[in-house]
Amino acid sequence: MADIFLSYSREDEARVRPLVAAFEAQGWGLFWDRRIPTGQTWRSHIGAGLQNARCVVVAWSRHSIESQWVAEEADEGKTRQVLVPVLLDRVQPPRGFREIQAADLSEWQPGEHSERFTELLNDLHRLLDAPTTTKPAALPPQNPPPSADPPSQPARPPQLQRMGWVALLTLAALGIGVLALRPNDNRPEVPQTSQPPVPASSTAATPPSVPTGAWLVVVGSFARAERAAADQHLAAMQRAGMLPVLVDSSQYALLTPSLWVVTLGPFDSRDDANTALAKARSVVPDAYVKKAR
Repeated sequence: MADIFLSYSREDEARVRPLVAAFEAQGWGLFWDRRIPTGQTWRSHIGAGLQNARCVVVAWSRHSIESQWVAEEADEGKTRQVLVPVLLDRVQPPRGFREIQAADLSEWQPGEHSERFTELLNDLHRLLDAPTTTKPAALPPQNPPPSADPPSQPARPPQLQRMGWVALLTLAALGIGVLALRPNDNRPEVPQTSQPPVPASSTAATPPSVPTGAWLVVVGSFARAERAAADQHLAAMQRAGMLPVLVDSSQYALLTPSLWVVTLGPFDSRDDANTALAKARSVVPDAYVKKAR
């Protein structure tokens, strides 16, 4: 498991290499190689590295703010509350990330003293060097103290045992006699009708049919354990006069996996999605547009 997942745009690779070297000099392990090995997918390689990293450092630049992949990776870090944004250029991060304080490295020169870069390293040390919460080791099982054997019940005399069996046999004989004397009930037997089981209502989100290349407007993302909050957000959007859908992000290759996502759409073109986005932002200011698959 890497300490840091570094999210950046391919055009900034040369600019982030000194950042990688500085992080590795602190003893941290990094996941930053954007190449996907043969036979693997984004989800199996980069996606797995993203989910397993202890924190996500996103490098915002004039290139990366336009990258849907960088936005996806930053969204994962934000959801897990381990996002550490830095500015390679003095740009405004995409909507949804502007409220998170970013370290301004636009004037940082590798090898030169930089107070802001030192503050960034200190912040990362506080995040990565914090002791992890571990469960206390289980105590070895202790041998229970010897307990006194329970007092044995006195055996019943053989005469009482024989009397008990005789009484049981007598009652059984009387019961058989009563059944034999019971008049025959000639009423036709009414068959018992069984009620069909009531199907349980499904709580899983039903994903809309989204063709390749279609666009969605994302108006809310929630962790797996926050299903109730996702449902409340969905209802709030409906009360605002919109037609949102709650989807499982794992159904879509371009969404961060393992989330509940409240969306509008799908839309055939980005222009149509932007039209819906303008309306959505009157309710959710940090809503954004992205492809689903």
